[in-house]
Amino acid sequence: MNIEQLKQNVETAKASLAAAEQALTAFESAPEQNVFPSLEEAEGVLEERMQGFAFDDCQGAYNRGQDEYEQEFIVDGVHYLATLKCEYNRHDKTYYYLEESDFSYKKLDIDQAG
Repeated sequence: MNIEQLKQNVETAKASLAAAEQALTAFESAPEQNVFPSLEEAEGVLEERMQGFAFDDCQGAYNRGQDEYEQEFIVDGVHYLATLKCEYNRHDKTYYYLEESDFSYKKLDIDQAG
């Protein structure tokens, strides 16, 4: 095997990893994977999870999270949409961090779900 083949193997592996990570994210974010026994439990779990997404998105120089994160979820067969609105700040003019967030959810009409 030569250097070009090894480089191609690395690129192929990176592309496969990215596709697998994307498929996992899509699976985990499906409403059917986010079923909760109560709105209170959904709120606690989803707010923390979405704040974690914002935190992760800020890792590294000049990386800033999204202004808003959304997640559809289900309680007692009813579909809801959770929203986390984020405000960021930065230190050293380089590293962003989540300064404030506002979590809310709303009931979806079945036509809106998905």
